[in-house]
Amino acid sequence: MKSFLIGILLFFITNSNSYAQGVDENYVARVGPKTITNSEFIERYEMTPGFRRHVKGMEESTQLEFMFTLVAEKLFALEAKDLRLDTAEVIRFSERAFEKMFVRDALFQREVKNKISVTEEEIILASIRNASRLYVNFLFSEDEEEINQLYDYLNQGIPFDSILAESPEKEEQLKPIQVSFGQLEERVEDAVFNLKISEFTAPILTSDGWYIFRLVNRSENIFLTEADRNEAMKTLIRIVEGRKLRKRQAEFYIEFFGNQKVDVNPVIFESLAQKISAIVEYKKKNFNLKPEEPVHLDAFDVINIEGQLGEDTLSMSFIKLDENPISTREFIRTIAFDGFNVADYKINFVRASLDFTTRRVIEHELFYREGIRRGYKNLPEVQSELERWVDNYLFQKLQNNIVDSVTVTDQEVGDYYELLNQPKHFPVVVNIIEVLTSDLEIVDTVLSELNKGTDIRLLASKYSEREFTMGRNGEFGRFSVFSHGEIGRIAETMEIGDIYGPLKVPEGYSIFQLIEKYDEFIEPVKPFEQVKEQYRMDLMFDKARLKLIDYTYNLAVKHNIELNLNEFDNIEVTQIPSFGIRHLGFGGKMTAVPILAPNVEWAYRWLQLQDQQIIP
Repeated sequence: MKSFLIGILLFFITNSNSYAQGVDENYVARVGPKTITNSEFIERYEMTPGFRRHVKGMEESTQLEFMFTLVAEKLFALEAKDLRLDTAEVIRFSERAFEKMFVRDALFQREVKNKISVTEEEIILASIRNASRLYVNFLFSEDEEEINQLYDYLNQGIPFDSILAESPEKEEQLKPIQVSFGQLEERVEDAVFNLKISEFTAPILTSDGWYIFRLVNRSENIFLTEADRNEAMKTLIRIVEGRKLRKRQAEFYIEFFGNQKVDVNPVIFESLAQKISAIVEYKKKNFNLKPEEPVHLDAFDVINIEGQLGEDTLSMSFIKLDENPISTREFIRTIAFDGFNVADYKINFVRASLDFTTRRVIEHELFYREGIRRGYKNLPEVQSELERWVDNYLFQKLQNNIVDSVTVTDQEVGDYYELLNQPKHFPVVVNIIEVLTSDLEIVDTVLSELNKGTDIRLLASKYSEREFTMGRNGEFGRFSVFSHGEIGRIAETMEIGDIYGPLKVPEGYSIFQLIEKYDEFIEPVKPFEQVKEQYRMDLMFDKARLKLIDYTYNLAVKHNIELNLNEFDNIEVTQIPSFGIRHLGFGGKMTAVPILAPNVEWAYRWLQLQDQQIIP
């Protein structure tokens, strides 16, 4: 199929120059009124991990398949709007949530990030400090009077080591602590780097208490190669910029929140805390969760809480702003959309977590409203990001509707059972090692470790959240490629040793490696009642897959698709699989781009249709 896809597209490239005429060189494809720009293709391709991209000779195939996957997303988004799915409550809420994210981020970029600059003098000072490593000891106390007394002792000539020997922190300082540029708070660093050997600082107040530092020794950092020096320079510039960014953000907070006062309905707050506590307690006691493992508020929990509160409470103002207060319903859905979790069901713990989250929601809402006031909603980059993510949600909504419409009769399940229990007709069987996680930071860590060569079994045993693979280092055991939804379908296309992911699945993000694959596998016949429901699910997935292929093909015929293949042929992308997390201004994070599973089968039929149309 891949060779067919490349062959017919090469025919397009060499024989259909007129087909792409009228498409801007900035676009690789146009789907009705929607365009896939060069920059969108490059960004999404490079930020969407895919297996075998690094294999020589596969570059063109993987890029073409990804382009058709993007085209399919745009087709579904267009059709979803035609079906007025964009008016569905979940889509309208999601669109508003994304709008708030991107407007808030635009405010941060313009009023914080773009307000800072790094001077030559700052780079020189940073370079001087970066050239040295310091070795220090410290004395610590949470009590100001005690730390001042210790400082008096030092000034009276009592040796630092004698005081340290009687201090609780001596055990962690059997050897002096190594300090490099950027590790300490800037004002602490200023004091420590200006010390001479054996000198000590005055007491310094930090977020966790009081410190007195003594410089024990100093050594020189040696950068042997030009690459080392360049990397060191990039690092110190990031450190200096980060410090100035935090300082500017603190100034902006003071400027912006100086006279702001917002109240929260205390009765509803307590009711929410009690209900969340009950949900967390139930999950902790009935699910296979580790004691320290956080419980996430999911869609079912939101429905549960809303049902308990009732329509009157949901419509009440929870966050009392002067204009357009935030209702209880909007607040609950906002924290679920942003991601709310808590590790302990004790009510005081839940209250503290909910209080922190409420403050964050208030801050984000006020920043959003300020961004709206300044007109940042209309910025091209905000509108582009908003359209991209809403398109993806519309695509998911329509796809889910199609999948949910699929039904399987008892007769079909029976026939399927008879088919699969004929030894010579068993489908392809695979086995995988999987890391399943709902935490984007863990996804990033796992991909980084895999690139370093870490065994995926070790990562699965440490991070995976899928219950039935716990204790087996993430191994599924042999299963039909019709099982486990998209995981099984993608595994069928992989070779042993290939790694794929992250794949967005209902439980979070799946990263897996194929370890076994059998074109024909004989297994003892299982009783019908034992496998009936699993077979029903497998049939539903397979019927849904075929229905989605047909549906996408029909959309491709319905909507005008233009391919600017000459432009596409000139695009240069990196082939190293990557995964990006976008950290939003004033807090929050998301995947750098919407994650898509491969969706290309429909294109084979569509390309054949185009072949027939362009041949005289």
